[in-house]
Amino acid sequence: MKRSTASAPSLSPKRELDNPPKKVKLEEAEDVKPSTADTPPSGREIIEGYLKGDVPMGVLYRKICNALETFEQWESELPKIQLLEQFIGHADTMETRTNVLVTRLLALRWDKIPSSIIGKFRTFVCELAIRHLCFTEDVYLSVIQKLVPQYEANQETGIVKMVLTEEKQNEVYEMAHYIISSVLRCFPLSAKTVLKCAKRAMPHFTCPAVAVGGFMRNLMLMQKYIPASIAKDVWETIFERLARDDAHNWRCEQNEEDNKSPRLFALNEEILIEDVVESTNSSEDVTTPEVLEQRKGEQTLQYLDSVCTDLITFIQDAEGISEENAHQKWLKSFKIHGDHVMAPEKLFDTFLEVLESTMLNATHTQYVSFIWLYFGSLKSEYEMKVLEHLWAITIRMPRAPADARKSQGAAAYLAAFLARAKYVKKSTAFTWLEEIYTWLRHYVDQFGSGSSQILPGLQRHGTFYSISQAFFLVFAFRYKEFVKDQEMLEKIRGWGVGRVVHSPLEPLRYVSKPVARCFSAITRSLQLVYCNHVIPIEEVQRPFDDMFPFDGFHLKVSSQFIIPLMRKFSPLAEDLSTLTKALCWNAATADKSEKTLEAVASSSEGLDFLDEDDVLMGTGYRDRTFSCGQSSLNIYSATPGLKSFNV
Repeated sequence: MKRSTASAPSLSPKRELDNPPKKVKLEEAEDVKPSTADTPPSGREIIEGYLKGDVPMGVLYRKICNALETFEQWESELPKIQLLEQFIGHADTMETRTNVLVTRLLALRWDKIPSSIIGKFRTFVCELAIRHLCFTEDVYLSVIQKLVPQYEANQETGIVKMVLTEEKQNEVYEMAHYIISSVLRCFPLSAKTVLKCAKRAMPHFTCPAVAVGGFMRNLMLMQKYIPASIAKDVWETIFERLARDDAHNWRCEQNEEDNKSPRLFALNEEILIEDVVESTNSSEDVTTPEVLEQRKGEQTLQYLDSVCTDLITFIQDAEGISEENAHQKWLKSFKIHGDHVMAPEKLFDTFLEVLESTMLNATHTQYVSFIWLYFGSLKSEYEMKVLEHLWAITIRMPRAPADARKSQGAAAYLAAFLARAKYVKKSTAFTWLEEIYTWLRHYVDQFGSGSSQILPGLQRHGTFYSISQAFFLVFAFRYKEFVKDQEMLEKIRGWGVGRVVHSPLEPLRYVSKPVARCFSAITRSLQLVYCNHVIPIEEVQRPFDDMFPFDGFHLKVSSQFIIPLMRKFSPLAEDLSTLTKALCWNAATADKSEKTLEAVASSSEGLDFLDEDDVLMGTGYRDRTFSCGQSSLNIYSATPGLKSFNV
C-alpha cells in the first residue's frame, strides 16, 4: 500500500523564501539583548509588557508601584526624576488595568516632586484626564483635594500648624487650578464631575477650621473659570457648609453661655479674639478640656471671619470696587480666567437663588447671612430685587412642609432687611410695612372671621405668625422715623392695627415674647392699640421657626464692611422708661423691680443705644448683658433678635 504524504511539510526553496520567521526572531533577539544587558526597559515597554501578560515586566510593574508608596521619603532628587520620567511621557499607554500605577502617581505630594520635572508631571496629569475617561474623575478628585491646605494638628493641645510655607502652598494651588481649567477647556462635558469631586473633597467636620477656610477660598477662585452650568451649585456647596458651621458655632456659644465658658466671658469683657488666641498659643502645654474647647471655638470664629471677608472681597472684585488692602491680594494675584466670567448682575441673581435654596431653612446662622446685607447695599436695584424676591417667597402658596418653612424664613429675612439695613430708606420701609399689613388683614378676614371656627397656634398658620412677627419687628425699629412724618402717622392710625392684633388668631401670643412686649409698649405710647394683656406670661410653643437674621455681628476683620450698614434700635426718648419696663421682665415670677428699673434707666449702659453716633458693635465684643435683680433681661439695643440672657 502506497504511503500518503499530503500532510507532510514542504521543504522547497520557494516555501523558505515566503516564510521569514527565523529572520524576525533574530532581529527581535538583537533588539532585546542590548536592552537586558545594557539599558533597563523604558516605561512604555514596562506598561506594554505588563498589559501583554509578560511575567518579568509584570513583576517590574508591581515593584515600581510599591516604590511609589515611599516616593516622598526619598532624599535624593535623581532617583525621583529617573522614575517619573519613565512614565510621565506615556499617558497614552495608560488604561483601566494600570489603575494602581495611576492612583499612586496621582497621590504623590506635589511639593515632593523635583521642580525640574513638575511641569512635565502637570502635563501628564492633564493628558491623563483628557485621553482616558476612566481616569477623569480620579484626576479631578486628586487635584481638587490639593486645594485643601496641608496642615499638622496636635490632638493633645489642639494647635494647628501649616506644613508648607505660604509661597509653596500657593504654588500647589496654582498648579491645581491650572489642571482643572485646562481639562475643562478641552473636556467641557466633565463639568458635573468637577462639582461631584468638589463636594467629595470638602474637609470633614472634624478637620481644623483653617483647612476648611483654605478650601473655601479656592472654591471661590474656581468661579473664575468654571462654566455657568455649575456655578450656582458650587456656591451652594460653599454656603451649605458655612451655614452648618455657623449654626454649630451658635449652638456652642449657647452652651457656653449656660455653662459660663471662659471664652464667652472673654468676649463680654471686650478682650479681642486675637488676644485670646495669643494667650492660648503661648501656653501650649495646657491641655484641659476647657482650654481645648476654647481654642476650637476661637479657630471657628477666625475661620468664619476669614471666609466672610473673602466673600465680600470676591463681590467687590466682581463689582469692580477696587480697594487697596491686604484682603484682595489672593484674588488680584490669581491669573486663571475662563472664557465667560459671570457678570455682576448675574452673580447677584445667583446669590439670590442660593439664599432661597440654602439660607432660608438655616434657622440658627449668625454671621453668614450678612453677606446678603452687604451685597444688597451696592446698588439700589439690588436692594429692591432682594426685597421683592423675599416677599414673593413669603406669600408663595406652599406645596410641602419644607415650602412653608422657607416662606417663614423669607419673612424673617425681609423683616431683617427692612429693620436693620441702614440703606433701606424710610419711604421704602413704610411701603413694605403697609404691604405686609395689608396681607395680614386679608388673611385675618379670610381665616379669622369666626372665632368659634378658629384654633390659634396651629402650624398651618405658621406663615401668618412669621409675617406678623416681621410686621411687629419692623414697626418697632422704624416707628421713630414714621411718627416724625405726620402723613405716615395718619396712615398708620388708619390701618386699624387692632383688627389683626385682637383677631382670633392671636398673633402677639405666638410670636417672640420680647418682640411682642416692645411692640405693645410702643403702640400703647402712640395710642394705636392696647394689647399688653394678650401677651402670655409663660412661654408658648411657636408654630413657626424663630429666625432673626442680622442679629449682631462680632467678627473682627469683616466687621469693617458690615457694621456701617447696620441700623441699631433707637426709640423715642419719651418711650425709654416704658420700653425698659416692658423688656426687663421676669417670666418665671412676673416680678418687676422698680428700684432696679430706675437704676437701669439712669445708667449710661442702659441709655447708650439712644445715641445715634454710637456704633453699637464698633469693637465687636462689647458686654451685652447687665444685672437687673434676678430677672431674665433682654437688651433690645444690643440684640435686635431680642434674645434672653439669664443673669
